[in-house]
Amino acid sequence: MAEDLIRLKIESNDRDEARKGADFLDRAAILEHGGLFVTQADGEILAAEMPPSLLRAMKSTLTALAETGEVLLLRSDPEISPEKAAEILGISRPLVYQRMDSGKLPFRLVGRHRRVLVNDVMILKRLEDRRRGLADALDFDPDEATSPATKPVTTSHPFSNRAFRPHDIDELVLGTTNAPYRRTMSATDLVASISSTDWRNWIAHAATFFTEVRPELVLEFARRHAIPIQDLAASYESMKSTTGESSPALESALERVA
Repeated sequence: MAEDLIRLKIESNDRDEARKGADFLDRAAILEHGGLFVTQADGEILAAEMPPSLLRAMKSTLTALAETGEVLLLRSDPEISPEKAAEILGISRPLVYQRMDSGKLPFRLVGRHRRVLVNDVMILKRLEDRRRGLADALDFDPDEATSPATKPVTTSHPFSNRAFRPHDIDELVLGTTNAPYRRTMSATDLVASISSTDWRNWIAHAATFFTEVRPELVLEFARRHAIPIQDLAASYESMKSTTGESSPALESALERVA
């Protein structure tokens, strides 16, 4: 029986050859009759005619290898195990279970085992790839946002001169703020709560925002939404007195920019 998931990987110096192969197959796939041939050591030529659909599938595989040097071939079975999901997402199995428990990755139980839809895994992968791409562009590690920030804090606005939309900053901030919870708040909810210090049902999210999001991003979120530093500091103190949670790194940043 074929494996559910096959990882194909090539050396970096073979990626140009993969691109040439993809270009060749792209031309071959438009012909009514196409195929491949190989020449054996004794000079004999072996040929195989293939339908255009198969040539296009091979072309897509080579294109992916040319772009990244690696590709995953996944069978079209509708459900897979958490182990397979972890391999597709490129994260550990415990992190996959964390995504499930937080509601970010739906699953069902088959006996005592969890199963997830391939489509749900791919949706999550696209979201996380986009978030990681933004984080890389911002020189920010989203995986480190799951623990209190410890890096030195810059007190200027590190993203103010970069061509990032407010939505990009919001996506990074809310990705961390909402990650542990099934109920998610919007940027509008967060701005309103910070400005009014009225957390109502958002106090847990507030604690995550102030203590888990990096101080640089907290300050940039406030700047882009025109929240005065005084209001941001007052909101932080409100959260701190209510929950007992604190962020020394953020406190230091707030003192410097006050």
